[in-house]
Amino acid sequence: MLVLLVGPKGSGKSHISRILEARLGVHFFHAEPLWMAFHAECKAAGRQPTIPEGIARVHPLVARALREHEHVCIETTGASPEILMDLLSLAPEPERLIVRVKVPLDLCLQRVMTRDPTHQIPTELEMVRQVHALSEALELEPDLVLENADLTESEIVALFREALEDLL
Repeated sequence: MLVLLVGPKGSGKSHISRILEARLGVHFFHAEPLWMAFHAECKAAGRQPTIPEGIARVHPLVARALREHEHVCIETTGASPEILMDLLSLAPEPERLIVRVKVPLDLCLQRVMTRDPTHQIPTELEMVRQVHALSEALELEPDLVLENADLTESEIVALFREALEDLL
């Protein structure tokens, strides 16, 4: 099953993914470092990265993870319709759990400013605002909505356990 977390930068998608992996055995496919490496390679080659090229590089690895693991969690902001639609195409509807992660903009900005940038694509605060607006405006019918301003780890686990059981 594909567990797709969709929410703005700073909404806690990676944090949630790590909880799911540790507590429920859902494999966290952390694509952001792969996208960062792709961007770095393009920069080193003196060319602009393109979304289709990045999808062709990263998403086959997601598909392989789906073949190798019972449950795979991946995250996206949803700001790129191309990336979102391609991720959704990796698993048929009955085999995916779409989770909308919602957080107020001010909290997203605070989280982005204070997080370790090692495994996150560096983002200017204005871009965080733009991605937040795009993510919030996204028309998507999720299976689960998480208001992740102050959820505890136990609350996250309980919500996902119930959602996964409903789908299985």
